[in-house]
Amino acid sequence: MIELILDFVSVNAFLALHPAKSLAEELGVELKLTPMRTTSELSYVKEISGDETPGDRHRRVRAEYTRRDALRYAEVQGLDIAIDGRDAQSEIALRGLLAANSINRGFDYAANVFSKYWRGQLQVDAQEDIEAELSELGLASFDVEDPRWDLEPVKMQLAEREIFVVPTFWVDGERYMGRQHLPMIRWQLERYQGPGPL
Repeated sequence: MIELILDFVSVNAFLALHPAKSLAEELGVELKLTPMRTTSELSYVKEISGDETPGDRHRRVRAEYTRRDALRYAEVQGLDIAIDGRDAQSEIALRGLLAANSINRGFDYAANVFSKYWRGQLQVDAQEDIEAELSELGLASFDVEDPRWDLEPVKMQLAEREIFVVPTFWVDGERYMGRQHLPMIRWQLERYQGPGPL
């Protein structure tokens, strides 16, 4: 099984979703999606005003590179994303993922929410938007306060495994932080056949 820990405000988690699904299908293993609230790695993409300190310059250069890198990989995957520096509170959408998982529609839900959020067509902190997505997938009703969708037990379980960032992959007790590790995950799931990825 490949477990992908994600947050909808993370563009890198979005960029990890479809390749993880493709790898899981190719190798015939389950893909499990687990929600975790974080801060967007693009939330600091803002204009610098006035004189730029060395720290400001460092943040600006890093933000510009992170933005360009995300757009480059999004283009390769055919994803339409708009990066504007927002960092919404995604708890409602993450609770919705637990609800979608309960009816075995987690991937479809995540793909739809990611796609619409990053195109600016959905708010991850708006209950009506999340209810609409779940309704389309066949969940008759969604009560955000339902204890089944409580994120705290999930957060505690992730902390026990020392998982604090997204995207993180968990594969047979191994933790991989970042989408760049998919070749190594493939090698592990293929029982380390042949030379490892360089």
